[in-house]
Amino acid sequence: MPEREIAELQGRRTVVGNTPRDTQVGKLEISAERHRQSLEKIISGGIATKVRILASHDSCPVCRTLEGAYDFDNVPSLPHEGCSHPQGCRCHYAPVLDRFGP
Repeated sequence: MPEREIAELQGRRTVVGNTPRDTQVGKLEISAERHRQSLEKIISGGIATKVRILASHDSCPVCRTLEGAYDFDNVPSLPHEGCSHPQGCRCHYAPVLDRFGP
């Protein structure tokens, strides 16, 4: 049995060749729309004072440099331009809740 079939049976992800560019662009557009909706929800919620960009543990250097808290007016859009992670930008938005606490 070929290694790819064995990997699929075991639930492992394998990469063979390059993904067609039109598929990648479509995924980026969906990702960008989800990130935009998430940011709008945080801002319109009325509780957050800022927006934090969180990067995954395996994020690329571009995403690592943009990780941090931003005022609502200065939030960079996701996915980051120049992200070099093979699976795309792994960052996401999170609210900063400074005003409310125990």
